[in-house]
Amino acid sequence: MSPTVDAGLSRVNEQILFAIALIVASTFLFAACDVGAKFIQHEASAEKIAWWRNLTYVIVAVPFALRREGGAVFYPRHPWFNILRGLTAICGTILFLLGLQYQQIPDATAIAFVAPVFVMALSIVLLGEVVGARRWLAALVGFSGVLIIVQPGTSSFHYASIFTLMAAFVGAFSTILTRKAVRDSAETMMVWTSVIGLTVTTVLVWPEISQTSWHEAAFGVAGGIFFAIGQICCVFAYRMAPASLLAPFSYVQMISATVVSYLIWGIVPGMATTIGASLIVASGLYSLHRERLRARQRLIQT
Repeated sequence: MSPTVDAGLSRVNEQILFAIALIVASTFLFAACDVGAKFIQHEASAEKIAWWRNLTYVIVAVPFALRREGGAVFYPRHPWFNILRGLTAICGTILFLLGLQYQQIPDATAIAFVAPVFVMALSIVLLGEVVGARRWLAALVGFSGVLIIVQPGTSSFHYASIFTLMAAFVGAFSTILTRKAVRDSAETMMVWTSVIGLTVTTVLVWPEISQTSWHEAAFGVAGGIFFAIGQICCVFAYRMAPASLLAPFSYVQMISATVVSYLIWGIVPGMATTIGASLIVASGLYSLHRERLRARQRLIQT
């Protein structure tokens, strides 16, 4: 193999490793964002915390997107899909924060990762995809993991789990809309999602904005910065490496959430959370494996 080819392969490998590092870093940033929400959950409503996130997101994401794409970010090729995506994204955020107020971060994070199961189900209805028996079995395994964590019908069950599960479903719908808006750049979607989220939450919390303490503002802005930088890390990562390669590393967020919760509050996940999260991860990884195989088959056929 020639030195030029060797150098090219080395650069590609370095780029892939850097992309993986960015995804892993984003998981810790998102976990830190949730920590910020927990610190002010008794001072601010879920809508107010979402407002802080989107306010900071707009301040960080819009200049970033404009620098990379220019004014084109304000003129999407799929405006209605972007509007709906923005609305579903903010609804999902508020629902997750409602659940997070009464759940530990590792529990809420694990339940939220059942979203790929909902994506699969919605893909059948909205995208006309065909799903085989093995993927349905993987979905059932993932959902059984959620049931183990939530424990419905027992004294351990808390209704807040329903909010987190609903957030996963709404997030799945947002993912479907992302697939629909295939001709729009990630920067365009970032801008529309952040601006729509800020607009909706500003209307919802307008009377509360004047009743803001310095403690709330500090943790609200910090959480928003972590969220915005995490999103930007994802944008760069998915530009440098295939989504099919990077997606499994997003599950590191379950570890990140556990580590951060332990370091700050000394919380160790219970057996139910550990078993349930393991099943959810196994289900998600198997689904990603099947997606990769199907994509390879489509390339061969074409």
